[in-house]
Amino acid sequence: MTSRTNKIELGPSRTWKLLYFLSFLLGIILMFFEVRIYRVTMVRIEIPIAILLFVGLTAFIIGRSHYKKNYSVHGIFFPLMQSIVSCGFTACYLFMAANYYLADKEVRDSSFQIESKSSMPGPKGKRDKSEPLVIIDYLGLKKELVFKFMDTERVENADRVNVVVRKGLLGFDILDYYDVVASEE
Repeated sequence: MTSRTNKIELGPSRTWKLLYFLSFLLGIILMFFEVRIYRVTMVRIEIPIAILLFVGLTAFIIGRSHYKKNYSVHGIFFPLMQSIVSCGFTACYLFMAANYYLADKEVRDSSFQIESKSSMPGPKGKRDKSEPLVIIDYLGLKKELVFKFMDTERVENADRVNVVVRKGLLGFDILDYYDVVASEE
């Protein structure tokens, strides 16, 4: 009787599958952080979407056949999603993070009129505690600013927002701080 040892061999296909999985996971994680940075960056939504699609589609065109060879899939959905999530979201995060983390230290104060008010549902389990939000026109860009539930009354009574901003590395302003103020009548 011979003994057999079960070894897991990482052949080229298994290695590529692992790399595809890890890059997809990384893209999803970076998407979460990118959205958090986007919420405090004064950038039109079209810019990150354009980066995401351009890089994702370019990666798709370059790597589609390699992906299909490793996964034996038909059609374009899975290779396209792999490219957009892994490459597109990573590139978009790098763009937003460079602007955010390498921003100037000098800050400026500004005040803007509140154009409209709304609310977002609270976190899971606390849906009844909606978070108030205001929309301002920041130099031609409509921006939503979200506040905590406990600030609901202050937001309802306010008509202006004071913001403190820094200039990002790539030229897009970054909100360091914002708060609502009621006009004195």
